Amino acid sequence: MYKFLFYKLYRFAKAQEQTVPPNFGFVALATIFELLHFAIIAVFFKIVGLEINLISKEVFVALIFIFGFSINYFLFIKSKLIYRINEEYQKQNRTVWKDNVLFFSYIIFIYLVMLLEVWVYQNYNV
Repeated sequence: MYKFLFYKLYRFAKAQEQTVPPNFGFVALATIFELLHFAIIAVFFKIVGLEINLISKEVFVALIFIFGFSINYFLFIKSKLIYRINEEYQKQNRTVWKDNVLFFSYIIFIYLVMLLEVWVYQNYNV
């Protein structure tokens, strides 16, 4: 699923090629999705009762942005992994609307998981 997710993020970045270079657009979109996943994990930890207070939240978010951009850049752009993933999916001659439905279904799934976590947290005052 993540391979497909990265493919769709790259295609979205490629579609905006005239305003933002696709490499930067992809890295930015991938980092945003990482933040969403970290938010889900953080709320889950809060529900379970785990609280990690090593650094402030602002510093943590800044570090995630810095490390996220760096890791995504080196992992996908420098290693040319995203280009290989793109070629693999392009050769499959996939139907665009089905891919878009799958991608947006995943986004809705992430939203529903976050909504469920917040609802559980608020109702049970964990």
